[in-house]
Amino acid sequence: MKVALITCWYKDISMANYSANLQNASSAKVEWQVVSSHCGCCNRYSGRKNFLQSVCKFVSFPSYVPSVEKASSPRALHMLLSATSLLLESLRGVAYLTKCKSDDIIHYQLSASQSFGVSSLFGLLSIPSEKKRVVTVHSIDPLNKFSFYSRSYRKADRIIVHSNEMKRKMISLSVPEGKIRLVPHGARLPPLLKTSREEITFFGSPKSAKGFWTILQSMKILRDQSREIHLHIYGIYSDSEKNEAIKAAMNFGVADLLVWGNRISEAEFDRKMQESVFTLAVNTVSVSGSSVVARAMANATPIIASNIGGIPEYLGEGGLLVPPSDPQALASAMVKLLDDPPLRERLSNTARRRAEKFSWDKVAEITINIYEECLRGELNVICKSEI
Repeated sequence: MKVALITCWYKDISMANYSANLQNASSAKVEWQVVSSHCGCCNRYSGRKNFLQSVCKFVSFPSYVPSVEKASSPRALHMLLSATSLLLESLRGVAYLTKCKSDDIIHYQLSASQSFGVSSLFGLLSIPSEKKRVVTVHSIDPLNKFSFYSRSYRKADRIIVHSNEMKRKMISLSVPEGKIRLVPHGARLPPLLKTSREEITFFGSPKSAKGFWTILQSMKILRDQSREIHLHIYGIYSDSEKNEAIKAAMNFGVADLLVWGNRISEAEFDRKMQESVFTLAVNTVSVSGSSVVARAMANATPIIASNIGGIPEYLGEGGLLVPPSDPQALASAMVKLLDDPPLRERLSNTARRRAEKFSWDKVAEITINIYEECLRGELNVICKSEI
């Protein structure tokens, strides 16, 4: 079985890691070809060598053009640039299709980024093809508000989602339930190290959608209560993202409490997780499944997460849930974990046990079954949820 995996392929980016883990777990049964292109992440890798996970087919046309408009730009210019960008991304979807001539199945990893967003998916699905096309929806693209984009999902042979919450969203977009398959976000189970947990951590880019501003506000609340929380930040982020976060932290009076750890390897990621008293994943934007939540659970790390999207389905009793954009609730949850070691131990053990249900071997097995369904021509078959 030959499968083309269309995905972000930059090292240490969560989407690329997801795709690489899926590929590695199923390589015995699937002949993989990775197809990728530049996206919004490319600026973070400027000047670096060997920034891709491995060899892949690269779509270089159309070139990725980041937005350079300002908020003060005339509305007409904004509309023109947006229309041009959408057209280019649709053409990128067609270019993806041309790279997959020798494959039986095309598996598109849909995220909210332009090069792997719904506009490129629209181009990929709009061209008639005998290829079976499978789409994993990791997050809802804002462009779904336009019906001609959301209708394109129906042309896929299968839609994979990571949570019941995302499945309901797909059904609300008139995707036939029989085309939707619920597959858990995978978790790699590293060995647990005998290390002390001393840091409070945040993994990812420090921006609003990740709840970073909410974290800063909660740190301010705690500082006013004479409790200072030092936050260790690890991930891949641009200088502009870091500077914006520092500026916001200065406004809240907590910039001195931030410890910047920059980019870390996969092994270091697990080690830092296991050195965490707890970690934070307080997204403000709904996601189908969270790689940070999955990694925290696999590393037996207590976690405070937002009760939105598919996160509650994964976390269960393995962490504390707070409303998104609620700094007071987050501050209270942090104090609760800091002051209750037995609670942290209980959450740690529960999280690890739950993560064992989401191994990459299981995810690969379910995904291969979906490919085989498509090749057999089975359509609109309602299956039992896998979570």
